[in-house]
Amino acid sequence: MVQTVRPEEREKIKILQAGNKGLTPHKYHCAGFTLLELIVVIFIVGISVSIVVVFVGKAHEKAAFRETSKKIYIILKHARELALMEKTTVIFKIDEGGNSFWTERDGAVYGRVQKMPKRVHIKGESIMFFPKGNSSGGRILIEDSKERRYYIEVDPVLGTPKVKGI
Repeated sequence: MVQTVRPEEREKIKILQAGNKGLTPHKYHCAGFTLLELIVVIFIVGISVSIVVVFVGKAHEKAAFRETSKKIYIILKHARELALMEKTTVIFKIDEGGNSFWTERDGAVYGRVQKMPKRVHIKGESIMFFPKGNSSGGRILIEDSKERRYYIEVDPVLGTPKVKGI
């Protein structure tokens, strides 16, 4: 029995054969990427990733520096409020050698001793907060290895801290 091909199927076969004329008839041929194209794409992706990593690292350092400054500011405000509410003297102390700080109440550490993050340093003197809301006053310097600085000044009359970026 002879197989006949319907006319619409003949048209499909002609179109498929015409579309394949540019390809070399090879048993293992596939239309894909060359090794050079893959190497170029991997190179571009590698450069892009390294740029992103550098910028994210810098942003993280900057955020950690700001966060630490805000944390110290909040602890100073809390020390003043605690002195007012409890009618006692609260002292904010700094250990420049150990790069840490803490608050003391009634001669004992109140809370916990907090270490500064790497590459961020704290300098200054102890600040006392008195039961009437005033303080001994003082200035605390927070700086990092990139020479970013914040000063936190505590008003001796009002006992309130203020952050000043430089």
